[in-house]
Amino acid sequence: MRRLSPGRLLRRLTVAWRGASLARQTFIAFYSFTVAVTAITFLLYVQDTRNSVLDMERATMTSMFPVVERVIADSMVQGSHDAISKLFSVHNSRGMADRMFLLDADKLSVNTEDLAAGVKPRHEMPRDFDPDKNIIMDFAVQNRGACARCHGAEAGPLGYVRLISPKRDRQAVAEANLKGRLIILFSSFMIVGLWTLMVVRRVIDEPMGRIVAAMNRVARGALDTRVDDLPSGELRSIARGFNNMVRLLEKDRRENVGLHRSQVGHMERLAALGELSAHLAHEVRNPLTGISSTIQVMQSETPEGSPRREVLGKVLGQLNRMEQTMGNFLRFARMPEAVVRPFDLHEPLERVLDLIEARLRTQKIELKRDIARDLPRLKGDPGQIEQVFLNLFINAANAMPHGGALTVTARAEPEGSLLVEVRDTGKGISSADLEHVFRPFFTTRENGSGLGLPLSRQIIVAHDGDIWIESVPDRGTSVFVRLPAAAAEV
Repeated sequence: MRRLSPGRLLRRLTVAWRGASLARQTFIAFYSFTVAVTAITFLLYVQDTRNSVLDMERATMTSMFPVVERVIADSMVQGSHDAISKLFSVHNSRGMADRMFLLDADKLSVNTEDLAAGVKPRHEMPRDFDPDKNIIMDFAVQNRGACARCHGAEAGPLGYVRLISPKRDRQAVAEANLKGRLIILFSSFMIVGLWTLMVVRRVIDEPMGRIVAAMNRVARGALDTRVDDLPSGELRSIARGFNNMVRLLEKDRRENVGLHRSQVGHMERLAALGELSAHLAHEVRNPLTGISSTIQVMQSETPEGSPRREVLGKVLGQLNRMEQTMGNFLRFARMPEAVVRPFDLHEPLERVLDLIEARLRTQKIELKRDIARDLPRLKGDPGQIEQVFLNLFINAANAMPHGGALTVTARAEPEGSLLVEVRDTGKGISSADLEHVFRPFFTTRENGSGLGLPLSRQIIVAHDGDIWIESVPDRGTSVFVRLPAAAAEV
């Protein structure tokens, strides 16, 4: 089994923690903190209890020594050592782990059995006991009163009584007492955990679940969903905010539906009006063609220099303008079906520039070309794109009646599109008029139809492109056309 490094384990735990629900995070955090604090407190209590038991044992040994010292002193004064021997032998023969030893002034063990036998007692090195496992206390037998007759008044301690008590036995008593407390502790953990789980589920999990379920219903379109009867506090504030948000969404949807229905009806009426207008333009255009032909015949039959010939020429000019306007309107209303094919931008652009270059020279307009040769290919109808640039160049020429400069720039863009800029040095367009230049029939020229730019925009949008205008009054206008490059053929 592969062992996880501490860093990877920590990252996994962090990810799992972030993915857990708020209720689970709250339960884990609260319960873990409670368990940790209680466990540390219990361990400290266990250690304190053990130390208290050892301190009590030391106090017991200390309180027992005066009795032992009195027995030793009385026995020595009376010259009878039987009591001493009996005291130590009885204490050490009870089968307990506690031990008591008589030491001389040099802390050598005195054989109390020799004292009882009336012989000189043997002095030996005392038995070693591990101080980590036993309580070892030495109590000095002082030189008091009657003892001074034999040992002299200047003598120090006459000997020592060493008391030994195993720590393990005393700690076992404490641990036996702690077992019951440990059972109570674990029972408390279980009760606290269950209670915490119930509170978290009631206060957090259930309300949050209701809010999430309501959000899912709203996402499916049920805007009549509401969240009510939540516990007091932040969750109730969240529920109120959610209800207000859904209420506003429901209101906006009703308004949008009403507006959409109104717009659909309006668009249907506009579509019907457009069809009617196109039909009317077509019906008007046909007679105009006949009238124009008749006027041309009448003009050709009128002698040169006749006032009538001049009037017929003006009438013919107006008829041509009307026919051109009707033609633009029909093209705008009924866009001809595009003949889509891959083509180079130079193809329509150069054709239009060659066509309009003579007019530019007549108006003393300088033509500047900055067209890259390695442009990406386009896909669409080159005839329609040609019409767009023809409209833009004619508008630019009309904006410079007294001469100027017309700059045509074309370059490839990094995102895979092609950008063309047509810039003139004419009078420019005011900011108020700039907002309406793409509206049908809007024009600032007396003889303009107001359909050139709307028709151009319709063609560019149909080619998934974009067109926009930037203009500064008295400094000139720039028209930008962006077209997507054709996808590379596999």
